[in-house]
Amino acid sequence: MLFTDRSDFKAVFIKYYVPLVNYANSIIRDDLMAEDLVQDVFYHLWLKNATLNVTGSLDSFLFIAVKNKVYEQIRSDKSYQKMLSQYSEQAPSSEDMSSLSHKYISMDKLYSLLRHLPPKCRNVFALHKLNGLTYAEISEKEGISIKTVENHMIKALKILRKEYAK
Repeated sequence: MLFTDRSDFKAVFIKYYVPLVNYANSIIRDDLMAEDLVQDVFYHLWLKNATLNVTGSLDSFLFIAVKNKVYEQIRSDKSYQKMLSQYSEQAPSSEDMSSLSHKYISMDKLYSLLRHLPPKCRNVFALHKLNGLTYAEISEKEGISIKTVENHMIKALKILRKEYAK
């Protein structure tokens, strides 16, 4: 057991927090991340207090713990960057994305626009555009004529264009 009570822990925290943050920041070059990492080390120190057995000096233990946490974060960031670069290689080019963005509105915008449709009209529109059902399939599923499905789609598109223009 490293700490017998909260006051012991608080004293260690006050004594080492700033030097540990400065040490972490010297490696990672990010003030906020350095603080987060040091706080994480202290958090785990508090949680594992009962099972910890520090054989060397507390200084060394804390600085090594922070160094390991910083390197763990760096490795994590590198894997994230690697994954991001792999995705960007596979992702459509900016020209493709530009043409797509002009062709389609975002799903969030679409869902917010769908709120303006009457319920039956919204349901028919969603079944056709989002679920990919044909007019005949919608007609059968909803128990309405194909012409009614067409009318709902025309009405939906008219309302959506009007709301999108706003």
